Amino acid sequence: MAQQETNSQQAQPQEPAKPRKPWFGTPTAILILGLLVWVLALAAAGGATVANHMLLQDATFTDEPTRIAFNYLVYFPSTLLAVLGVGIVVLAAVRWGVYGRDAVGVPDHRGQQEVVDLLKQVNQRLLISEAAKRIAYREQDLQALRHTIQMDVERGQFDAALVLVGELAQTYGYREEAETFREQIAVARSAEQDAKISESLARLDEILARHDFDRAGREAAKIQRLYPESERVRDVTRRVREARERYKMQLEREFLEAAEREDITQAMNVLKTMDKYLSEAEAAPLRETARGVIGKQRDNLGVQFKIAVQDKEWTAAVRVGEQIIREFPNTRMAEEVRAMIDLLRERAAGQQAVQATP
Repeated sequence: MAQQETNSQQAQPQEPAKPRKPWFGTPTAILILGLLVWVLALAAAGGATVANHMLLQDATFTDEPTRIAFNYLVYFPSTLLAVLGVGIVVLAAVRWGVYGRDAVGVPDHRGQQEVVDLLKQVNQRLLISEAAKRIAYREQDLQALRHTIQMDVERGQFDAALVLVGELAQTYGYREEAETFREQIAVARSAEQDAKISESLARLDEILARHDFDRAGREAAKIQRLYPESERVRDVTRRVREARERYKMQLEREFLEAAEREDITQAMNVLKTMDKYLSEAEAAPLRETARGVIGKQRDNLGVQFKIAVQDKEWTAAVRVGEQIIREFPNTRMAEEVRAMIDLLRERAAGQQAVQATP
């Protein structure tokens, strides 16, 4: 029986003893070696200091170059040991940080492969965890997605909302609900566009009311560029052109009516305005009437000027004279007024000063 137990114990495989790692190759041992080298450097520096002190007391070494050379010689071993100690400590720190405190030599490729395998396992577990989270929080994600789509529609960010609608259809499979959202977005976008078009057309009407037809033409072209598919803006250019034609016809009618009732002032005002809108061909039928009105206006101004001068109403004379020069600069009457205007201004200033005196 004892023999069988002995045989069974001999048959069992013995676990191989783990080899002991050499301690002298570890970062700890290298660090201690560096500290020892520093201790030797300190001891050598102390000995060099003593030797240097003895040299200074020796009267035979009076030559300065000799003393300098001796100093360099006695401190060289301590300096070399200090530099060597720094290198050893840096080496120990690097090995400690890269391979660990007890590492000996450089880790083999088997250790690196084990690390890679471990990282792959962690990555697979993370992927499984993310998939599980997505399944667990599916309803919450859908609610958040729907809420975000609604908020984008309310803020007018329709393109961003359409991107999320595509996510709802492709990722989660809610295609019918995605189509409902697309219809809602289309309606909201159309309503917003109609509001913007109405605002642009109202702004165009304001410009037309001021008879600024050049600016109105630019505004109409801009509206057509912004909303090329809208039926409401298709005829805005024609609208501006027709408004311009109506205004020109209105000016012609007002001019002829003022000339017929011999309202020369009104006729001249309308004539100045017409000059901005009528071409030479359009103004040709009105040329004779305009000449008559202009002649009467010139004559009226000449009469007013003479009466003001005769009555010594110098302020009125200056005002009428400046109007003659401004409206009829190339006439003989304008030349006569220019010759008198400076004197008239002096007299008008004196008259005003007298009137202002209490």
